[in-house]
Amino acid sequence: MTCNINENLSVVYRPIEKDEQVQALDLWYSVFGAHSPGCFERDFTNEAAPTYQDGDTIGAWCDGQLVSTVHIRRLILQSRDNGTKYLCGGISNVATLENYRNRGFSRHLLRLAIERMERSGEFDLSILGTGRYKHYSVLGWEQMNVPNTTTIEWKNFDSNMNNIKWCSPSEIFSSDKELILALHTKNPREYQFDRSPSSVFEHFIGWNWRLNNAIIYIHHEEESGYVVISKSDNINDIYVSEWRAPNIDVERKLFKIAAEEIYRRQQQQTNIVRFHGLPQYMTIEELEQWAGKIKIDFVADMMIRNIRLSKETIDKIKTAYLKGSATFWSADYF
Repeated sequence: MTCNINENLSVVYRPIEKDEQVQALDLWYSVFGAHSPGCFERDFTNEAAPTYQDGDTIGAWCDGQLVSTVHIRRLILQSRDNGTKYLCGGISNVATLENYRNRGFSRHLLRLAIERMERSGEFDLSILGTGRYKHYSVLGWEQMNVPNTTTIEWKNFDSNMNNIKWCSPSEIFSSDKELILALHTKNPREYQFDRSPSSVFEHFIGWNWRLNNAIIYIHHEEESGYVVISKSDNINDIYVSEWRAPNIDVERKLFKIAAEEIYRRQQQQTNIVRFHGLPQYMTIEELEQWAGKIKIDFVADMMIRNIRLSKETIDKIKTAYLKGSATFWSADYF
């Protein structure tokens, strides 16, 4: 598709071909600034994005130069209650070179992305994270104010807890890659993103964990689970970024083990412990009575758009995120 912008400039909108992906990478690093090596390359690799299809990245070309992009990441959102899998289009890498902004390029690319998802007959819904709500709301994405952080003034620490082995992501993926994927899959939230196969877990989720200096504890007992602490080397930003448990008892154990480790790493200077999201099994009242005073912070940067689901189904998904029974983990960021 070709559109005239003015007398001297015309724009062509089309999918980015495989041999043009390096141009997209250059644009993304230019627009979004310094990132760890491999950040955007993941979007095109079989290990991290095996479901990527030609045409999932769309570009605007001016006089032969790639100046704007939109990328669709194919994610599977699965229902815990009936096992139904929904194909979700994660919108990312909405980027335009500075000299070409405010000309409507990205908005037109977003319209093309919507058309692609609708025309394919495969996509069920779309999500994205942004601070520019109006840019997307006019195209049908709805803003959601979801629970983001549970901050606890932990009241009882136990300095005698021993034999707790925390592992680095490299250690986990060299020895327990299949186990941690199984624990994630076996104990789902009401809705959660599929991380299989294990190569996706390792090269996408694991990449995020390594970036954030995460440490992981696997609860090796008859009823197993795991908990992840991110930014473990930063006493001001350290937090529990995700966990999986089969029941409330294991969830409490994981919470306590993580709280003790954070307290130790903060050199026992504060009793504040932060968790991403809400508990999986405990109610807020139960958690506060057991652990200590709680504060819940919300964020409104998640947006959702229906593609072909019934109103009943899309409303159920939105409600799950709004009440915190479904959580968008930081390691699932795309």
